Amino acid sequence: MNDKVTEDYFPEITIYADGSCLRNGSVEASAGCGAVIADRHRMELRLISRHLGSLTNQQAKISACRTALGTLRRPCIVEIVSDSRYVVETMTGKNRMKSNRSFWSDLVTRCYRHHVSWRWVRGHVGVTFQEAADRLSRAASTYQCSLPDEDLQRLSKLLLLESNQLNIRAFEKSLEATVSRYSLSVDCGNVFSHVDLRNDLPSAFST
Repeated sequence: MNDKVTEDYFPEITIYADGSCLRNGSVEASAGCGAVIADRHRMELRLISRHLGSLTNQQAKISACRTALGTLRRPCIVEIVSDSRYVVETMTGKNRMKSNRSFWSDLVTRCYRHHVSWRWVRGHVGVTFQEAADRLSRAASTYQCSLPDEDLQRLSKLLLLESNQLNIRAFEKSLEATVSRYSLSVDCGNVFSHVDLRNDLPSAFST
């Protein structure tokens, strides 16, 4: 691919983002965020499972979106899918940013270099990648660890294989086995249908 085409190309990305907090609002709160980031034309997946400490549930859901955007290394056309009306309606202007201002400010800043749209989906209705984002966020908050890249890469390959299935049970089992290896004290719908695989296009995750 010549340099001109590369410069003019904007990867089409779908981000499924979710946040989780155990004991929300208490001094013992444990929050995590998870995301499935799909490059539609390259059929490439990236996963996030990150422990966020004692953030609130709302802050975790905002953080899932901003963390996922932070993985993109070039300007992209991005659709962010969330089961949080709070996040989607705030980012589309229906709600005002009354609280969590620093979180919103960082998220807005990370949106600047991309063309970002937002879509709300109901949680736990079988949207494959949204369900995976939920599991990744809950794993981080439950086990209080952030999964390393090598584990996330392995899990992404498994999830990609399951993307046309009715459930992601094999992915869930592998995730459970992975996080169980880490100590609590250590920080350790298919969007690809109807698109052409284009491995010759630049990856959104590299410059």
